[in-house]
Amino acid sequence: MSNRKEAAGAPSYSEKLRSFLIANNVSHRFIEFSDPVKTVEQASKKVHVEKIAKSIVMVDSNGNALLAIVPAKNKVSHRKVKTILSVSDVHLASHPEVLKHSGYPVGGVPPFNDIKRSILDPQVLKNETAIVGGGDVNKLIEIRSRDIVTILNPKVADISQNTPDSEKTDEKDT
Repeated sequence: MSNRKEAAGAPSYSEKLRSFLIANNVSHRFIEFSDPVKTVEQASKKVHVEKIAKSIVMVDSNGNALLAIVPAKNKVSHRKVKTILSVSDVHLASHPEVLKHSGYPVGGVPPFNDIKRSILDPQVLKNETAIVGGGDVNKLIEIRSRDIVTILNPKVADISQNTPDSEKTDEKDT
């Protein structure tokens, strides 16, 4: 997948994603919005928020990108990610970093992108399907949750702040 959108007439981000999904036999359903969908609140007007999973692009202290996939209502625990990766720091990628590392714009990042290292919160797997970024900012896709595991082979670990086990210890998580 390309790291940037090509000139006019070239496939959109969602068309490139669709090609990837078809090539990898991933059952999917695109959900289109008339306006950009950059927040969980915007997406929840059309889909069940419990099924939404966010693909969060992060960068570690060595400058390497990683993808953190968590339920929509949860925040990523930086502390947990640092511990899992054995790095001194992680930060959310800036808008230019998101596009550079994932090949998709903020608000459209799917789990299937140019980033090779990923961590999947097991809460995402509680639903048979997940609704994730659809490539373009006005599209989401519904896919089988197990396809995220099959294709990405992510590290599966609790990286959410909003879990019953971690609420007290992660309140001031940085």
